[in-house]
Amino acid sequence: MKHFWYLICIIFPLHGTAQINIRIDYDNTSKEITLFLKNETNRVFKFIPIEGTVYEYVSSISFLYKDKHDNILCSRERLIYDDQYHQLIRKGQFLAPYEENIYVHKLTRWCQNDNIHVVDISVKIDARIIAKKENGKIVKDEEKEYKTEFKKSILWE
Repeated sequence: MKHFWYLICIIFPLHGTAQINIRIDYDNTSKEITLFLKNETNRVFKFIPIEGTVYEYVSSISFLYKDKHDNILCSRERLIYDDQYHQLIRKGQFLAPYEENIYVHKLTRWCQNDNIHVVDISVKIDARIIAKKENGKIVKDEEKEYKTEFKKSILWE
């Protein structure tokens, strides 16, 4: 019977479906990663952190550059929407219902080292749900939080 419940949990995960789908593509030539965040709901997500004694709701992307021996060469953490000058002003700070935001990060910008072998990328979404789409209109909703994480390693070469 115990094995039955393990099988059920594998087939039907308890956490449900993702509200934000996260995907990362890597261009080996330009050394750019493209982060895709796809909203699968009718909710509006806000990525702007709240400043207090500590920042709350910080959605970030981290880069950990390593050599062939897994030694850390350098690291960098950014808000996911930092350096997105090609987007409409402030668009990257929100994720609209059923839309996809695209964020491009140039990996050579923060680490120039000939020994880079792999880059570990970690995306942390810590957002607020601030509104929803009803009958084609965006209406204010009770504010809720949404958290998820995504990790991927890419080979530098």
